[in-house]
Amino acid sequence: MRISRVATVLLFAGSAMAWTLPQKIGIYSLIQKLAQQKTGSIEEHIIYGKLAVFLGDMPTAAKLSNALESPQFRDALFSLLSNVNTVRSEAISDPDGVGNIDYLVDRIRKTYAESIKVFFSRWQR
Repeated sequence: MRISRVATVLLFAGSAMAWTLPQKIGIYSLIQKLAQQKTGSIEEHIIYGKLAVFLGDMPTAAKLSNALESPQFRDALFSLLSNVNTVRSEAISDPDGVGNIDYLVDRIRKTYAESIKVFFSRWQR
């Protein structure tokens, strides 16, 4: 899926196009909220869903409501990670914006690993 130019621009501060105040507040508040949440929490699921909606990927947003250990959730995380990496590669280079995307990539990878861990711990019971 190709990410919209609007989403690409919005994810990076200092890009060629100006952000509206609500857009700035929206993306930075999502990242701040994500940083405060425990990996695997329902709040984290909600934030990932909002990020997928922001990027225009509604099927991924819907799959992110599945249980942490489900294959559908891991597929959705992989898709979200791919979308975020696409945004990163298409974006105008900006140290602050790239830092935000790097954080999102690391966090999504951590959640993916936690999902696999939970799956196997429940499978072994």
